[in-house]
Amino acid sequence: MGLLSRLSKAQRQQIFGRFVLSWMPTLSYIMVAVSFFWLLALPHQDYSKRTYVSENALLPGSANVQFNWDDNLAAEAYRDTVQSIASLPSIERAQALEKQFAAIGLKSATQNYTLHTSTESLHGVNTYAVFYAPRSDGTEALVLSASWLSRDKTTNTNAISMLLALGKTFKRGSHFSKDIIFVVSDGEAEGLQAWLKAYHGNEENIYEHSEEPLRVRSGAIQAALNLDFAGTGDYNALGIFFEGVNGQLPNLDMINTINLISLGIAPVELTLHDELIPYTDNMTKNYLNSLRKMLYQMKYQAVGTPTGNHGLYLKYKIDAITLYGIDRPGWHSQRFNLFRVGVLLESAVRSLNNLLEHLHQSFFFYLLSDVRRYTSIGLYMPPVIILGVSFIFQALSLWGLSGDLPIELESLAEGDKDTPVALPYSRRSRNFKVASTTMGMAIITGAATFHLLTTEFGLVGETPMLKLVASVGVCSMLVLSAVSTAHVRNQIIQSVYVAQKSLPTDIDNKESSSCQDSNHVVTGQELTPAADWIMLKTLILALSALFVTTLSALNFSLAVSMGILIVLPYMAFRPSRWTVVSIVEALILLAISPPGLMMVASWWYAKDPSDVLSWVLREYEILGTWLLPTACFIYWPLNLAAIIMVLLPLS
Repeated sequence: MGLLSRLSKAQRQQIFGRFVLSWMPTLSYIMVAVSFFWLLALPHQDYSKRTYVSENALLPGSANVQFNWDDNLAAEAYRDTVQSIASLPSIERAQALEKQFAAIGLKSATQNYTLHTSTESLHGVNTYAVFYAPRSDGTEALVLSASWLSRDKTTNTNAISMLLALGKTFKRGSHFSKDIIFVVSDGEAEGLQAWLKAYHGNEENIYEHSEEPLRVRSGAIQAALNLDFAGTGDYNALGIFFEGVNGQLPNLDMINTINLISLGIAPVELTLHDELIPYTDNMTKNYLNSLRKMLYQMKYQAVGTPTGNHGLYLKYKIDAITLYGIDRPGWHSQRFNLFRVGVLLESAVRSLNNLLEHLHQSFFFYLLSDVRRYTSIGLYMPPVIILGVSFIFQALSLWGLSGDLPIELESLAEGDKDTPVALPYSRRSRNFKVASTTMGMAIITGAATFHLLTTEFGLVGETPMLKLVASVGVCSMLVLSAVSTAHVRNQIIQSVYVAQKSLPTDIDNKESSSCQDSNHVVTGQELTPAADWIMLKTLILALSALFVTTLSALNFSLAVSMGILIVLPYMAFRPSRWTVVSIVEALILLAISPPGLMMVASWWYAKDPSDVLSWVLREYEILGTWLLPTACFIYWPLNLAAIIMVLLPLS
């Protein structure tokens, strides 16, 4: 009776094991589909909520502003001054602007900086001034900043003029409890980066920095507004840029404050980024517009580059956004001039001035499908976790199939009949030497590529593109050597296995008969080892799940982009009996490799590939973005291992 119960249990386990292993690949593809549809459903109105101010102390739009038409005329006068000095050399331009701040009555100074990267040397001069609040003890401050160069690659004339006009307005006020710092940075992002580093003085240098110490200082910076108003004309709408370095986001109340002020005391049209999309009653068009805005945010976050100078503040735990003036002639909304901009900025500063502590009540992790609708982390995180679990299910399926049967049965002699029972082990060995060696060499190759790209060797004609070509050559040699070695090893294993099967088995027959006489277990012959490609693919899928799920907590958009790119090729591709199929799979994997994606990006944006590579290097060296390290240490090694996997022998 005991043997019958053991038999029944073993058979049930065998049936269940077969069922799980046979359906697990299908379940993984179903999970991929669920993840994709979940992500596509996020922009829908039913899966987002209206934004609201969580920090009650802000009281947006409740203060009576002092910015009047005289200040507007002063801003227009400052605009002429800024235009007259914009073409001067950096040092003369900064000194002229310093005198303008000093004439208002603010303590002002300039800062020289120099930055040496692997491709260029950058030099500039920043100008900054501080309005010391009469009711402040100098421990807290707010920042208003603008760069000389707008995102349109033109002079940021109106923004700098507005800083001067606001400085004059604030000088008349006596109700501020926080100091106001005005910063006009040189260059693009490197100028403000040099100023912030000198202000905080706690950042490790990746490359050689040289910035002059600040002569005028204030307290801890609570929040910041970066202005980008190019040209000298009026605007149709105000765009909000909020993405920081490596996908960091400011507290949602920063955006909510501007949103409420724009609906009340300073009525202007708001939009996300620089996209103006007309309102429509068509539900499908509204969904597509929301999807487009959300994809814009995810694109900026995945690349890791800030969409404005506000992103540099986020590195120092300072909530900040960039306000961008959009000039679209013919747009249906009413145009507004500097007066309305000044009212909005003063009201925003007055709201931030009310803060008793850092913004913390609202969300730090969110996706925006509209300037007034958000999706919280509780809704957008599950699909990327489901995507990671689909990798695990595929890896577990391969692991089960690489061994013996799910529950292998053997015979147990019981009287005159044999009763099948479950084997407690697998008769097929799993050799991870090839898989681990291949993955290890791929990681070493990626690390060497990173070192090669970020190190200046001082050779004649040394360029980032030449270094990348050398790295691709090294990767090609790795693929060729790994594949050729695997094919030779496979031939040797098959020859040895055939030779072993042809040897006499007298000793085995004697041992088998003695086991039967003693009522011991009858064990079968050991099976051939699992194929190397199965072990390598299992390792690739497991590491992909690890990296995608871990990265989702640090940069959701980068994890989603990486997962969407690799999930179907890594799950579906495998060696084929037909060489053409394996070559096609390898070419597809090559197309989604970092060099392949770089070529696609250069074609899409009509840029030279060397310019794209130089930009990636520059962003890493100046801002510390994660795109280059992620590509070299995580994405490219997995891609190389996948290319090797599809070219390995099938058995």
